Amino acid sequence: MHKFTPSLIKKSKYSPEVITLTLDLYFSGLSLRKIARNINDHFDMNLGSTSIYRWIQRYVPMISKYANTLCPQLTETWHADELFVKMKGGVSVQKNKGMAFLWNVMDRKTRFLLASKLSALRDRQGAFEAFKEARANSHGNFPEMIFTDALGAYEKVQHAKVKGWNPKLIAKAGINKPHANNNRIERLNGTLRERVKVQRGWKSMKSQLAEGQRIQYNFVKPHMALEGQTPAERAGIGVKGKNKWMDLLELALTNQNGTTGENNQ
Repeated sequence: MHKFTPSLIKKSKYSPEVITLTLDLYFSGLSLRKIARNINDHFDMNLGSTSIYRWIQRYVPMISKYANTLCPQLTETWHADELFVKMKGGVSVQKNKGMAFLWNVMDRKTRFLLASKLSALRDRQGAFEAFKEARANSHGNFPEMIFTDALGAYEKVQHAKVKGWNPKLIAKAGINKPHANNNRIERLNGTLRERVKVQRGWKSMKSQLAEGQRIQYNFVKPHMALEGQTPAERAGIGVKGKNKWMDLLELALTNQNGTTGENNQ
């Protein structure tokens, strides 16, 4: 059991173990109501689903800020793709009302998800902002090639005026195209679609759900294709403990208080 009791959690009547358990369960695919019901039934608590949502909005940005200071060991190829998510007040896409767009950028060999960025429109600016975040989180470890689908919005990405940025864009990459496929990120998008269904749509473009999913994918969930490692572990920046949400939160709060935490490489 972790012994740390940072002031931000001391004020809560719930322990860090309960808070991080709810984060893990939510980003593993359970709904807020199911998590609250199970916690209450098994631990004789009176936890509401709104409290869990507040914890997501509060603690995910803290963990993300810390995680993004770490420098992953990346490879020469990235993959990018976008998917629709149901969004309150979003645009209409064909027969679907209330939609937004989630852009994902992934390193090929480590499967490390560099960015998972929401945008209101499926346009060049949306793609550009996603890659801006991916470049920042790569800490200058830029790729030689980027695989994308046929969407023209990615053209602007290739020509960004950033020192050292000169990747070859390989467009029209699909699942069944042997010359250039995007299988790895397509599988990720399939997983995210299933989770979005459970969430029944997102409330705001400021939602922390996309970033929470990115943390879960990179640091918490082991991958069979990576021999049981997480993408973060394969990229040299994984956390060692069993309760990885707890470890990340502890490191984030320690870092926030001005003390350098271990990188756990």
